[in-house]
Amino acid sequence: MSQASPYLLSLGISKSQVALVLMAGPLSGLFTQPIVGLYGDRNPHRLGRRRPFVIYGGLCVLVSLFTFAWCKELAALIIHTGTPAHQSLSALLAVIAFYALDISINIVTVSNKCLIIDVLPSLEQQLANAYASRFSGVSAILTMLISLVDLPSLFGVSSSQLKMISFIGGPIFLVSHLAMCLTVHEARFVADDGGGRGRSSMVITATLRRFWEAWRALDGTIVKPICWIQLWAWLGWFPVMFYSTTWIGETWTRRSGATGPDEEKATRIGTIGLLVQAVLSLLGWLFIPRIVSAFRKRHYGRTSDGGKTLIDLWGGGQICFGFMLLISPFCEDSVALSIGLIGACGIPWAITCWVPFTLLGESLLHKAELATPAGNGFRLLPDTNQQPVSPRDQIVSSGHHSSSIPLKPMSEGPARSSSAPDSNAGTKPMIHVRKSEESEEEGVMEDEYLDGGVEREDEGSQLAGTVLGIHNVFIVLPQFLISCLSSVLFKLLESDQPPSSSAPKTRGVSEIGMIFRLGGVASLVSGLFCWKLGRLIHKQSLSS
Repeated sequence: MSQASPYLLSLGISKSQVALVLMAGPLSGLFTQPIVGLYGDRNPHRLGRRRPFVIYGGLCVLVSLFTFAWCKELAALIIHTGTPAHQSLSALLAVIAFYALDISINIVTVSNKCLIIDVLPSLEQQLANAYASRFSGVSAILTMLISLVDLPSLFGVSSSQLKMISFIGGPIFLVSHLAMCLTVHEARFVADDGGGRGRSSMVITATLRRFWEAWRALDGTIVKPICWIQLWAWLGWFPVMFYSTTWIGETWTRRSGATGPDEEKATRIGTIGLLVQAVLSLLGWLFIPRIVSAFRKRHYGRTSDGGKTLIDLWGGGQICFGFMLLISPFCEDSVALSIGLIGACGIPWAITCWVPFTLLGESLLHKAELATPAGNGFRLLPDTNQQPVSPRDQIVSSGHHSSSIPLKPMSEGPARSSSAPDSNAGTKPMIHVRKSEESEEEGVMEDEYLDGGVEREDEGSQLAGTVLGIHNVFIVLPQFLISCLSSVLFKLLESDQPPSSSAPKTRGVSEIGMIFRLGGVASLVSGLFCWKLGRLIHKQSLSS
């Protein structure tokens, strides 16, 4: 995605138009992830509830990726090259492919996240999310390293940088997800009333009603405050995700006086900042969970902190991130400083990618009151391809669950709703009592299972897709707002030069810098809400 903005600009699309194109992210996330999560919760496919979405979504990712990279060649099959019509058609194909790519990535992403909650017990949620973040960090570093290399010159071909990256990344994406689908085994969903498949034609109003009921059922849990915090946090993260490469590249262009032919070099320079960010994020994912585990163990022992440690960590990261964005104007005259600023965002990014999903996963699996609407009874059948159960798994599952799991209807939940993170005066601690915090480190002690301290909360995991879909809405809404605001600012502030002009850019008002500063203010607000939520949990723990 870091290559998207420079590539779209190279097709003759203006900055204000690129900002509108980048609305593909929030638009697809707003609709795709909640719908995929909801239907995935009740998907009766023989492969399981999530893997069919991973398979079909992954195929769409590959098709749209290669269409995006080869839009000029595909347009040349219809219109002669070198004409304005060819450029317009190339830009149109790129925009369509970008939207399709974003939608399909969202399908795969939400399915992967739901799988973590579905197949693992609550005791392993923090460790699983930490490893997911670590592998994401390794992938990001490898991607940035590949982007830094002049691949066409290295391989002696006349292809573009984006095409070579697609050639390398596409097969890796395919092989890794194929291996996951072959090795992960899910429980199959079967509706008691036989209506699981028939309800796949659910109308939009019924879908919205189901989400509204799920949202109301979350009253009194930690999920709602997390959603409101994310609403403010992502007002800051979205500009960094999509405009960092362009921002650093423009700084380098102004300092060096480079012209049009050096656009790809400017993009590679901009990628250095994301490489540094990815390295720091990986280090954060490697060491921050260990530090948090040691801190919890030292201060709380075997009792739960209700998630306060993680929330305080998240708030501190957001405050640091906000201040970094606020000082971005002072870095716009130096390539090294701009690279350092984007790179330093890696630690807050590591916290943002790990903490919220860990809190959600543990909260879901510890809250049996999270349930489907009344009348939607179901049961889980063992996977037909399931391997023999290990003794450890037998210890975990024996005697705790039957084949039919009764769930509390959502209509019985509280009817009130909140509008801010600190309005949930009755927020419940996320975790009642932990058997041990040692599982937050590199492994789960076998005797914890022998002691009967682990029990999988299937009730909560069945709503993983729905709750993660709701959570994702609060992530994409600020992205939608920032995209609209960016488009307006770029239109007002961009120079009269066309986006493809080869004249060097002059120093003036930085449009991206202004967006960064607005995001910094929003990040500080999210940090304040984290602090308030942490205080609320601490007061409740003292009174209990």
